[in-house]
Amino acid sequence: MSKNKKFKIEPALAMPMLRKKLSDTDDAAFLCMIWAVHAVQDSRATHAARFLDYPKEAETTEINSKYAAHKWDLESLITLNFNTPKTMDPVWRQRPIDTRSFNSVADIVNLLRAAQDHESDDHVDHTNILLELHRIAHRTFAWQRGLVRAEDIYRYLYIYGQGECAAYFEKTNGLSVMDFFTVAFGHFGYLTRGPWMERIRDMDVLKVSQHAIDRSIQLLSGDIWDVRRESKALLSKFEKSLGTKLPVIYQPSYLRLKPIIRRAVGLRDRYIAPLPALIVMRATMGLYYDIQNGGVAVTNDATKRFEEYARRSIKAHCPGFDPAPAMTYVHKKNPVETPDILLKQDRRIAAVFECKATKLTFEAQYGNDPVENAKTGYSQIAKAIFQLWRFFSHIRRGIIELDVAPNAPAIVLTLDSWTQMSHELRNALIAEAEKIATVKEPEMIEEDKRRPVFCPIHELDQMLTLSNEEQLLAAFRAASDVYYQGWNIRQVRSDAVPKLERKRGFAFDAGEFLPWWRELVEARAATGQE
Repeated sequence: MSKNKKFKIEPALAMPMLRKKLSDTDDAAFLCMIWAVHAVQDSRATHAARFLDYPKEAETTEINSKYAAHKWDLESLITLNFNTPKTMDPVWRQRPIDTRSFNSVADIVNLLRAAQDHESDDHVDHTNILLELHRIAHRTFAWQRGLVRAEDIYRYLYIYGQGECAAYFEKTNGLSVMDFFTVAFGHFGYLTRGPWMERIRDMDVLKVSQHAIDRSIQLLSGDIWDVRRESKALLSKFEKSLGTKLPVIYQPSYLRLKPIIRRAVGLRDRYIAPLPALIVMRATMGLYYDIQNGGVAVTNDATKRFEEYARRSIKAHCPGFDPAPAMTYVHKKNPVETPDILLKQDRRIAAVFECKATKLTFEAQYGNDPVENAKTGYSQIAKAIFQLWRFFSHIRRGIIELDVAPNAPAIVLTLDSWTQMSHELRNALIAEAEKIATVKEPEMIEEDKRRPVFCPIHELDQMLTLSNEEQLLAAFRAASDVYYQGWNIRQVRSDAVPKLERKRGFAFDAGEFLPWWRELVEARAATGQE
């Protein structure tokens, strides 16, 4: 953001100055300011004009604009506000933020960035700068990509909204996943129109009961003082888990759990979603929080549906492929499975995928030693690499006879971006897979250990809309090259392989689960919206 020219920042003083401003400022007014500046830069300026004074140039969605207030910075400011105790100073010593001024937003964002730079001097050097890029990528990329995308909504409803996952959610929370999403999506749209509003009380037209609305709001919202307490407890939990004090920009965001804030105004409650997209995130990706304690049956069901989804998506977008499920064969009197997806083209296996639906944890994103901090999750990724190598080893040794292309890539397909922007992290996982192979498959040779390609499912879906069969395979083969280690597969696809002349549309829509969805899509199309 552009700086106020009169506003000078001493890096070492930035955090104390920022905490003082937040401590002295009323929570309701602060959250309203954040809501308004986000609305101004989210094509909702008409709704924000009466809450914020701002220059016309601030009405931008351009990420590189000098007026841009990045959503990840706003989220960090909200988290820091929740984690900063309110002042006990007398009024005459308080210096609250002018929450009606856009310049105030610029000031506190610049203070945040100065504090970030000062903290970086203490914990970032030449030995860990690339790991810092990994953390920055996790903080920013999802916001840049967008949190309210039809393909993400469909994918998570497919995985978590059916079968054992859906049954566990309903048993635990007293409403269906689809009703929960419907209420969440309704409030997402509603709370983009203004701050501190009453909640929706009637969704009869969508056939959602009052009980489902009430229960959904309980899952989505928290009283402002409860949120303050729980946010600080969440920070303490992760700092204890990681054994370190977290930099301000990497403190866990309680908005990811409770994206709607509630406060009492007279006899009525009022609600605000300072970053409304997080409501949709909570009701899709965030369904994991509701099913994580469901046990093996629920976890296995999510994994099975993830594999099914991947096969369906590949086939729907590239019908020239035959994505076959895993096969079971016997080796040394024990059952062994091939990789989860055998991607066939003209009856020959052109690529193999090992799928891991393991959820990306906070420790995996922001720990100083991710592989150690998130050992359980990363061990699953290392195991996937070993399983791919074992397949190629068994093919070479004739233990299983299948027609496999000599240049078939080995792909680790994940639900989340586990190895984003870090070739050191990928090399650590490969080294861990080597240890597993030494113990479990000593007959394996270097020829079997094809360099794995790391591919999150959202990047596969994106590539499928941009590629035909040959282009997709070419991208995976290119990603196996040492030149592209550390690159995201999406970036490899863009750099190494020509695109289709015309991008395809996403093959599925959430109307498969939600009867009202198609009506919404048609209504938006009629008004020229995507």
